[in-house]
Amino acid sequence: MLTARQTELNDSRLNTLLPEVREIAKRHLGLCTDKSVYLLVVQAYRSFDSQESLYRSGRSEPGLLLTNARPGYSWHNFGRAYDVAVIEDGQIVWDSPKYRTAGEIGNSLGLVWGGDFTSVHGDLGHFEYHPGLTMAEARMQMKA
Repeated sequence: MLTARQTELNDSRLNTLLPEVREIAKRHLGLCTDKSVYLLVVQAYRSFDSQESLYRSGRSEPGLLLTNARPGYSWHNFGRAYDVAVIEDGQIVWDSPKYRTAGEIGNSLGLVWGGDFTSVHGDLGHFEYHPGLTMAEARMQMKA
């Protein structure tokens, strides 16, 4: 189960998403909870500056490689992606089999699940929603 603070964090972070994505994300989290899969939203919208900082990690700055996406090439930059962590016994668990359940539920709602990515492995907590929209179109919409 999530604590009141974790629930508050989820609401706050999901509120940074586009309305259509936020509604699907809330439904996703609710359906997961129904299956006793408790998810904490660890990140949602990400500014270009934040994306650049993550991209530099492990490249031009010390640290682990955190993303392959430059600014403007992540669905997070457009309010269309969120990352979650599984909570078990009040703690984040990064290697839980419950990510698969969350992924299956997300897929059933039309979400793209990072666990299905073929070019990047291990992005089990990543979900995005952009039906029929390309990244190039998303970038053009920002400029309009």
